[in-house]
Amino acid sequence: MRIIFGGPIMPVRSRGQPFFGPGPQARPSPFAAWTGVRETPMIPRSPPVEACMAQKTLSALMGAALTLAAFGAVGFAASRAAAEQAVVVASTAPGYVQGQLVPDGAAVSVPDGANAMFLFANGRMLRVKGPFDGPLDRMPDASGWGGVGSLVGGERFFQTDLGAARAVGSPLQKGEEQVFTLDPGRAGTQCVKSGGTVLLRKPADPALVPATLREEGRGAAVTLRWDKGATVPWPRELPMADGNSFTVAGADGRTRHSLTLRVIPADGQGAELAMRLAGAGCATQAAALLDPVRESVAPLNLYLSTDRGLYPTYRSGETVTLVLQTNRDAHVYCYLRNTRGQLTPIYPPGPSDSSLVEGHRTLTLDGDRMPVPLRAAERAGSLSADQDVRCFAAGRDLGADLPGRRDAFRPLTDEAAARLERTLNSLKQTDLVMAQVILRVE
Repeated sequence: MRIIFGGPIMPVRSRGQPFFGPGPQARPSPFAAWTGVRETPMIPRSPPVEACMAQKTLSALMGAALTLAAFGAVGFAASRAAAEQAVVVASTAPGYVQGQLVPDGAAVSVPDGANAMFLFANGRMLRVKGPFDGPLDRMPDASGWGGVGSLVGGERFFQTDLGAARAVGSPLQKGEEQVFTLDPGRAGTQCVKSGGTVLLRKPADPALVPATLREEGRGAAVTLRWDKGATVPWPRELPMADGNSFTVAGADGRTRHSLTLRVIPADGQGAELAMRLAGAGCATQAAALLDPVRESVAPLNLYLSTDRGLYPTYRSGETVTLVLQTNRDAHVYCYLRNTRGQLTPIYPPGPSDSSLVEGHRTLTLDGDRMPVPLRAAERAGSLSADQDVRCFAAGRDLGADLPGRRDAFRPLTDEAAARLERTLNSLKQTDLVMAQVILRVE
């Protein structure tokens, strides 16, 4: 199990400390009496730029190359980066999805507690940790940052990263194998390589088997059946010209959607190819190409905040709106700790609701629309009315293992809370990340 605490500052968690121990607070925690755990030193805020080292080595050879490159690149100043396009590899920052193109000089906004990873055409990779607002080519000079966590890597590191990977099978090349198999079940823009063989995969929706493709404006149509396999070649009757659009109809003859073809140059691979796909509007294919890279260098991460930011302040009774995003598909579970120290499951909102959250999709939890409204607590005399929301994202569904999963918005008993803690601590082979937000009350 890997534990990564989200947000700019979180307690250092050592063995034996509870997952739901006291969070970072400027004043004494109202939950300390419940947990019996003293607050631990805070991790200092990290600088906005850092290199990302591979979490999973592709091979011993690549791992050695990455290590040598990293040591040779210490001290790179991000301000030296030339203005150029970038593509999003992974992000917990709302508004940024995998495969999205960031144009030259475009302002990038990464809020406090979030991070985003960008890939440039020359193979350089950059991770930005919020808060940051500005163009990527105007990152602050990192030469003044000290400490191990300041800045490791840079252009040389990341270029060597992808270069070493080519010797053992580049992760980008692995992704390319499936990228150019078109999916008639998906609406929007899809890219093909000039002069290449184009295959159409069988749609996941059975209502589109068979499927009829009809060229818009000319009327030429072909019905695809997939009788002999999961893919069929692009029909010769339909021209594959850049910008051509086709309607897609199901077996009932009803048009479901349309798809537009973009033809990109056949040369180029890796980061350059990802850039071309994103630039042509084929963000989904760019994301598919980048999936193996993300798996190698971007572990599961979670952003949790509110519509008022990471450090909100409320008046008693005001509605609380939570905002969260993961950098890959994950199962998310959220708990509210009230002023009495009780843990209440608040997401998923019901026993039949799925915990699966789509990666790079911003999820907004409006307190007014929850089964039980989520509001700032009422003050009781001089006692603190602060509450605490903690969410964790897991690489697999934990619903059957978590106490209280069937009783959303009901406080857990002390025994159930202790069982939840034991369950989280017992996970050995599951990616698990946690993020926290404190709901201050004036």
